Amino acid sequence: MYRILIVEDDRTNRLFYEKLPVWEQEGFVIGKQAENGKKALEQIEKEQFDAFFVDVMMPVRNGLDFLQELKNRGITAPRIIISNYNEFAYVRQGMKLGAMDYLLKPVTEEELQECLRTVREELDAEKEQSVEEQIFLACGADIHSGFVQKLMQYFQEHTELNQKEISDAFLLSKDYFGKLFKRQMHENFNQFVLKYKMEYAKYLLEHTDDRIYEIGDKLGYKTTDYFSKIFKEYTGQTPAQYRK
Repeated sequence: MYRILIVEDDRTNRLFYEKLPVWEQEGFVIGKQAENGKKALEQIEKEQFDAFFVDVMMPVRNGLDFLQELKNRGITAPRIIISNYNEFAYVRQGMKLGAMDYLLKPVTEEELQECLRTVREELDAEKEQSVEEQIFLACGADIHSGFVQKLMQYFQEHTELNQKEISDAFLLSKDYFGKLFKRQMHENFNQFVLKYKMEYAKYLLEHTDDRIYEIGDKLGYKTTDYFSKIFKEYTGQTPAQYRK
């Protein structure tokens, strides 16, 4: 579940948001609610949130001040502005401060659900990219290299990792790609793919409840027995032993 901080001064609106089922339906939970920007800043000092829903006009410290402070602190979590029709000039300013969208009051459940789906898609994409970076780091790759970043994107989008197909995607001959790959990664393509798949398998065994056959299938292995054999050769343990 992704954790949301709602920053809204109107208690009636806060209670309305709190009772809506769409949060959980779309994979969110209301972590905390704050009645103004000052209270919201106190909350982010104590804990982390995955996204922010922020009213524009509030007493003590308004929503724009809060968004500016998020920007100053380098907090990039998605933020949605909630505003009245007559506050559109403030909405434009909020978009400049990093808001990805806005909702006009009174917010309907349908509008909120559509907005949450957009936020979840962005958070899911960031999470997936983060996992890909973890796997490449575990493989010893320099994730700041332009070549490695292109590789990460390709690996993230493809299950079948074939040197001919990836060299075509890079608009390079297979031989030249192989030489470039070895120079950049310090091992050949097939060696790296094996390491990548095994490190990815370790991650999935540690962080998901996926069954072993599902993990093998996800990594492109046709049988669970063969996947388990390769995994044991790499780690010294079967997938079941590694998960315990």
